[in-house]
Amino acid sequence: MAKFTSQERLVILNIVANLTIKRIPDPLIIKDIFNQTGHTVTRMTLWNVRRRLKRASYKWYKTLREGEYEFLHEFKQRINEIIDLQRMHHKIIQDNESNPSIVQTSLAELHKLNITLSNYYDIAPFIVPKLGVDISSNGNSIPIKTQGKDSDIIV
Repeated sequence: MAKFTSQERLVILNIVANLTIKRIPDPLIIKDIFNQTGHTVTRMTLWNVRRRLKRASYKWYKTLREGEYEFLHEFKQRINEIIDLQRMHHKIIQDNESNPSIVQTSLAELHKLNITLSNYYDIAPFIVPKLGVDISSNGNSIPIKTQGKDSDIIV
C-alpha cells in the first residue's frame, strides 16, 4: 500500500514547488506538509520531490523548446483559458445584477483577465508570424507591421 494517496502526492508536490520557489527552509516545508496532509515527510522525501519536479520541468521545457508548435499550442491554450474565464465572469455579472459586491469583485477580476489577454496579444506578433499559424479561436485577423514586414495578428 502506498504511503500517500494520489491527491496527497499532488498536494505535497504543490507545497514543495511553491515553498521552494519562495526559498522557505526545509523544516518549515515539512511542517506545512504535515499541517495540510497529516503526514510527516523526511528531507529525503523533499529531495525526491524536488528531483521529480526538476525532471518534469526540464521535460516540459525541452518539449516546448524543440517543438515550436507545442509552444504555440500551450500559448493558445492559455488564451482560450482566459477567454473562458472572461465568459464566466460576464455570466456572473449578468446573474448577480442585484448584488453589487459580487458584480464589483467580478468586474475587478475581469479587468485583470483583460490585461493578461492584452499582454498575450501584445507578444503574439513575435511568436505567430515566425510560424505562420492561426492561433485565433474565431479565425479573424488584423494586418500589422512587425520589423518592417506586413503580417497578420489574430484576434
